[in-house]
Amino acid sequence: MKRLYFLLLLAFAVSCATLQPAVDKKTPVKKDDIKTVQVNDQDAEAEVFIKKARSLYEEHKPGEAIGATQEMLAKYPGSSFVPEALYLSAKSRYDLNELDLALKNGWMLAEKYPQSKEYPMTKKLLGDCYFTSGDHLKAGQQYIEGLQAAKTGEEREAMLLPLSAMIEERLTDGQLRILFRKYPESEVAPALGLKLAQKELDAKNNSEAIKLLQELVKKYPSSQEAGLAKQVLVSIKDNKPVVPVGDAGQKAGLIVPLSGRYGEYGTAVKEGVNMAFTEYNKTTANKVKLITEDTRGDIIDAIKATIRLCDTSQVIGIIGEVLSGPTSAAAGVANIKGVPFLSPTASEERISSLGPYVFQLSQSVSWQGTALADCAVKKLGMKTLGVMYPNDPTWTAVAEAFIQQAKILGAKVAVSVTYEPGTTDFRAQAETLKAGMVQAVFIPATPNDIIMIAPQLVYNQLKVQLLGSDGWGDPKVTAKGGTYVEGAIFATLSSGSSLAQAAARFEESYKRTYGKAPSKLSAQAYDGAKVMLAALQKGAASREDLQKALAQAENSSQGASGQFAFGRQGAVPKSKLMTIRNKQVKELE
Repeated sequence: MKRLYFLLLLAFAVSCATLQPAVDKKTPVKKDDIKTVQVNDQDAEAEVFIKKARSLYEEHKPGEAIGATQEMLAKYPGSSFVPEALYLSAKSRYDLNELDLALKNGWMLAEKYPQSKEYPMTKKLLGDCYFTSGDHLKAGQQYIEGLQAAKTGEEREAMLLPLSAMIEERLTDGQLRILFRKYPESEVAPALGLKLAQKELDAKNNSEAIKLLQELVKKYPSSQEAGLAKQVLVSIKDNKPVVPVGDAGQKAGLIVPLSGRYGEYGTAVKEGVNMAFTEYNKTTANKVKLITEDTRGDIIDAIKATIRLCDTSQVIGIIGEVLSGPTSAAAGVANIKGVPFLSPTASEERISSLGPYVFQLSQSVSWQGTALADCAVKKLGMKTLGVMYPNDPTWTAVAEAFIQQAKILGAKVAVSVTYEPGTTDFRAQAETLKAGMVQAVFIPATPNDIIMIAPQLVYNQLKVQLLGSDGWGDPKVTAKGGTYVEGAIFATLSSGSSLAQAAARFEESYKRTYGKAPSKLSAQAYDGAKVMLAALQKGAASREDLQKALAQAENSSQGASGQFAFGRQGAVPKSKLMTIRNKQVKELE
């Protein structure tokens, strides 16, 4: 009978591992559903407030965003922007851990505006609130109802991610039964039934397990779970071993902020890691299941998630987080527990020194500073330069490479100023650069920083040649930077280099998978996951084996994100100069 339990456990794990969002389906428009659109006379005034709220939320100012939404709701309760205002308010309150108020706003939207475009993700937000408070049954209900209302593949994936994790790790047999019976038409109903059957077998309730398995076969004949159920039923009937239909193999963990103010970053990392695992599992019989935990970008939540992955989920290794603070805390816990931990994105360069089980991808991007110094001095003939960069180890290395190369070429770096990550007012830095009479300023920074810095430099009457890192080529910069980023020059990898080719292959695959261009974080996460999976492919069967394999991995490699290394810089790749012209990125002539 132990063989049967093992078979069913493997079958369910494969079921969850392969659970994917359904393909978007276009619902035919019925004549009765077509209504004449009328212009709301309150919208013009309300739009000012909703735009302000959006902007404040994007700037990670949830408290101020709430103020803008509440003012709009009080002054213009009849506006068509009310659902969005309620959603922004609920999201902001969730970010501030004001769960009761987030639930209040969310339920108001869900009950009054069920046809709004915000409805599906509002159900997701309600599920997140209940999940955070520990009410997994209510969380499951909201996720399933959100899944049923989802209109896009992205919305479906947002529901399926926590749902699949809850089915496997969180829900009790009673909660599984309630959800299975209440939502028989849901696309996760087969997975709920299969997990419930497994629990019944574990409890030696064979007759009940057989009923559930037979029900799966009858009600969901085309599902993968039905096929798995058939084989388990044959095994039970004949009381003989059956070759497993699939091997869920090992489990790896991923901790990222999928909600909260850093949710955009966490989603990018999750997508990159998921791609690597999907590609790997297609080419090997020894599948590796990825279990994802949401940290919300919080240090305490990151520690708790790491403990769950280590102790409850029994993962062989962990990838994560995004920010250096939660990453350092989680990595320390994993090291104590003897679980290999790999950070693909955190910029704090000392993370890998926390212990023998902690590893870190060190991105070699300093070549960009060297390339831009060459451009400023050799191509543009400039002699007095400035540098402005965030106080972060990665960007510091890029800035220092620029300064060093400029000095070698005989130019003067008159001003070098920094700012703290999260800064929004750059007036002091602009004044210092202006006083230095610089001809050009090199700004290696993230796209979000760039679109705030560029207009403030012009506002403070600093009109100089802008030089930057490859982040200046991000679509967000060209779309939101306006005239302020026109003419900026930055470096990218040469199309003839092996690095550029690897990046192009990744970008093409990413676009096919997610329908959008990847971010730098997605590429870094993809590379990090590939490093861990390569170690597993070599036969690492335990945490100790994985630790040894990672310790022996190549110190330098090339991937989707460029040149990266374990603890040291890689070679300088070939690059080319780009510029922004008419809101488009073009090669500099």
